Amino acid sequence: MAISGHEQAAHDVSGIINQRIAEKVSFLRQVDEAVKDHHDKKIYQLLDNQRYAKEIEHREQQPNNQSVMSLVDDITNYLSNFLSIKLIDYLGKKYPFFYYEEYETGHYRIYFGNWWDRREFGELDVLNVRFLFNDDEYDKLKKTFELSRDNKRYNSDKIDKISAENDRLQDLIDHQREREEQRTELQEQLKDVSSRSGIWESTKNKESRQSLIDALQKLEDEEEESRTAAQTIKDNEQVVLSLSKENTILSYEQKSILDTFGSFEDFELANRNLYANYIKSLSDDQEKQVTDDEQ
Repeated sequence: MAISGHEQAAHDVSGIINQRIAEKVSFLRQVDEAVKDHHDKKIYQLLDNQRYAKEIEHREQQPNNQSVMSLVDDITNYLSNFLSIKLIDYLGKKYPFFYYEEYETGHYRIYFGNWWDRREFGELDVLNVRFLFNDDEYDKLKKTFELSRDNKRYNSDKIDKISAENDRLQDLIDHQREREEQRTELQEQLKDVSSRSGIWESTKNKESRQSLIDALQKLEDEEEESRTAAQTIKDNEQVVLSLSKENTILSYEQKSILDTFGSFEDFELANRNLYANYIKSLSDDQEKQVTDDEQ
């Protein structure tokens, strides 16, 4: 009996369905086995086969099967928590100055250092084995290295500017008596010039009078500023203290990177290669485990 076109189409679709289901079942079975064996390397391969093929096996054109990989989308937080155990242990040796806090299942904040006022530096993306640094904090650190070539610190210019401003304000406070004497003298001069003014006031007389008025206004402005100068100086000193503390923290961070990597450029290089280096370390651990089991 001949098979109708409709029956043939249904048969073909059935085959596609069975194949897709088999792929999904196979994927989930592999994930399940890898989790049971704590085979983290295999889990990373299953989660992003394209990246794994490119960075570990050095093969291009290896697409990800998103329809299959999406099957674990609802448990990525738990997978992240699971995979973090070995990853954070590895990072503790390679980046001894970073500390991690799990603020939500599978989500980790990065802190730089264990000293007072340490900075929150970003987050650790466990599933993609990468650091998600806070842009502002990272730029400060990078700038610190750039400035150090000229023997300058991150907040040096700001501190110098504020210090100069405090010196100017202190000078206003110290010369209050001189301003009073100058004001009295200018007022007498203005009185004299004004007494010589009339309907047909000369241009020179007008200019002299305006110059005296401007000078008196300048003294008044300085006097007004001097009334709040003491408090402004105190406020500025607190800002300088804060900027100095930040300089100190940045110097700790700079030293930590230099002690570990030798340069900021090598630190950045290590960050770019983190995924490949970590997966390679898992391969080494796996081979070592096999060797130990055989002995």
